[in-house]
Amino acid sequence: MSGGASGHMGSGSMNWDDLRYFLAVAAEGSLSAAARTLRVNPATVSRHIDALEARFEVRLFDRRQDGYGLTEAGEKLAGRARAIETEMFGLARAFDAEDRGLTGTVAVTSTESLIVPFLIRNLPLLQDRHPGIRLQVVNEYRFLNLSRREADVAIRMARPEQGDLVIRRIGTLGFGLYASSAYLETHGMPAAPGDLAGHAVIDWLDGFPENAPVSWLRQQMGGRPPAFATNPASARLAAARAGIGIALVPCMVGDEARDVVRVLPGTEIPGVDLWLLVHRDLSKLARIRAVLDFIHERAQAEADRIAGRTAPRS
Repeated sequence: MSGGASGHMGSGSMNWDDLRYFLAVAAEGSLSAAARTLRVNPATVSRHIDALEARFEVRLFDRRQDGYGLTEAGEKLAGRARAIETEMFGLARAFDAEDRGLTGTVAVTSTESLIVPFLIRNLPLLQDRHPGIRLQVVNEYRFLNLSRREADVAIRMARPEQGDLVIRRIGTLGFGLYASSAYLETHGMPAAPGDLAGHAVIDWLDGFPENAPVSWLRQQMGGRPPAFATNPASARLAAARAGIGIALVPCMVGDEARDVVRVLPGTEIPGVDLWLLVHRDLSKLARIRAVLDFIHERAQAEADRIAGRTAPRS
């Protein structure tokens, strides 16, 4: 098998799945990362890559210790495969655009902080209003690609700069500080945000996207290392409940939790804007539009709760 671009095309039919797996490895740089993206095991990805290389009788990747890098032949195929992928997903959206009314499945992607306290909380009302619509909710921190139909609708904490998307701001997610009563009895209640530098603080992991509340918390910590770090809001809150330290979590999550106390409740903590996104090709479908309008309506109705302006549960 040749390592350059000079291999010749073997006989046999083309398998679109092979190209899909090839593009995932090209984008992620390793079998394991591609497997996570595709929700399969690495052996499955490897089989598709081997099949494609056998099909073209050329090596498409250099297997390096730090990952998979495209060969010259791989670069050429990647350009063609991306064009094919764009056409395939465009064709899928075109068929999907044959509106079937207020029936069918709508996949919504969001983060854990919004799924339980907002989406699932309002799901019974959506089902009563539109019984023919089946909602699927995907919990992802990474930005699922709406153009590739990884989801139909997204609620994100950052406005995307690219993509043929219809974008609507639906509110602000507010954050608060929370700790267990046992922790506060032992270590005392902070009197001001700057006092967090003298407390055990529960932070996000270093790889988490830096946004306004993350930056604010780390500024108050004054360079002191966190007592514990994890990304999911539920895990940070569980750590606070266990007495590990003080956690910054969305107020919708913290205010509904038992066994924690709101710390410095009058403090102005930066929030994050929430954005409702849909691919333009799907934005006019009745079932998609119904879900979009419902999410926007409920976000406006619960604006104070989402922003953390309501009183915590006693």
